[in-house]
Formats: sequence, C-alpha cells, structure tokens
Amino acid sequence: MDGLIVVDYPPEECEAFAALAKRRSIDPIFLLAPTSTEARIADVARVGSGFVYYVSLKGVTGAGHLDVEEVLARLPRIRAATSLPIGVGFGIRDAESARRISRGADAVVIASRLIQELENTPPERVLDCARAFVRPIRAALNTEPAS
Repeated sequence: MDGLIVVDYPPEECEAFAALAKRRSIDPIFLLAPTSTEARIADVARVGSGFVYYVSLKGVTGAGHLDVEEVLARLPRIRAATSLPIGVGFGIRDAESARRISRGADAVVIASRLIQELENTPPERVLDCARAFVRPIRAALNTEPAS
C-alpha cells in the first residue's frame, strides 16, 4: 500500500496518525471540497502527503452535474497552499469530462462510473470490461487538453 485516502478523520485532529503513516511510507491523502476553507486547505497541505483529493461536487459521488469551469477556477487556491499533486474526483464519468478536468488537475478519479460498469459484469469479464472503459479515457488524456 502506498497511500490511504482519509475520509472521516479531519487533518487538524490526526497529526499523530499522519506522522505514523508517513514513517511507514504510507501517504495520508485528505479530501478537499468546494466548501473547504483556507484553514482546511492549509491543514491538508501541512498534514497530507501523496496527493490532495479534490471533491469536485457538493453532491454525491457519481453525480452528473459537473461544472468543469468552476472546478478549474478553485484549483489555484489549493495550488497556492501546497506542492502536492491534485487529483479531482466526483462527477467525472467519461473521456470528455476527464479530458476537460485534466486542463487543471494532475489526476482524475473515476470510481463510481467504473463500478457501475462492473456491477453486472460476470467475474471472468471484469478485466476486459475495465480495460474497455478505461481505454477511451486514457486516449483522451493523451490528447491536447481542451481549452
């Protein structure tokens, strides 16, 4: 294991945990959201490592109402506080949304949509299904970012 996404343990309360994880070469990865304050961003920058996971929506994971321009406008606030890479997740569902988010993010996270694809896939076809889902996204990320 290289990292651990820390969801319910606020960075301002888990410095000992984060230090212990780092001593074992495990990156504690914290989430930031559109509603994160400057103080929360600073805490995540101070305690986290590996990357920052930016939750792009105020709604639930897998939602389809992603405002790419709003997400891209918020990333400079985070970059001003940390040199950690920024991964953006929630609401990224396909190659086009991934390509558009990649204009400002260092990584895109597409978990819910992949899980939806795999839910009704027979076990012997899961790897082929995952490859077929990821292939166009990878191709889109290899193209010039959308402007």
